[in-house]
Amino acid sequence: MRQEDIAIHALLAAGTRYEGKLFFDGRVRIDGDFEGEVISEGLLVVGQGGTVRGTVRVGTLIVLGGRVQAEIYATELVELHAAARVQGDIHTPALFIDRGAIFDGSSVDAEVYPLDTDTDTGADSAYSDQPTKN
Repeated sequence: MRQEDIAIHALLAAGTRYEGKLFFDGRVRIDGDFEGEVISEGLLVVGQGGTVRGTVRVGTLIVLGGRVQAEIYATELVELHAAARVQGDIHTPALFIDRGAIFDGSSVDAEVYPLDTDTDTGADSAYSDQPTKN
């Protein structure tokens, strides 16, 4: 995947807190604290130390670490990496869960797969815990 294809368009950095509704196109990463509703057809990445509470409606959700306490609706897929802590129901056609991830909820309409970190979904190389690069 080319670098311009994986660029994060916005970042809620560690130490930042936001409450309300977040609408976006493209890709957003949350390393801070968000409470409210996320609405997008794009990609939401929750990094180490990030917290999301409320409702998430996105195309793709990748939880690298941190905590998500939300009702999750993803039209494409959800990936829960080893440090992920997710509480709430997940509605998605494809759910990938890495060994060590904690998921407390139910998956609705999802095919559940083990997350094979050797398979390139773009998540490990593109969204590892690296700062945003322009």
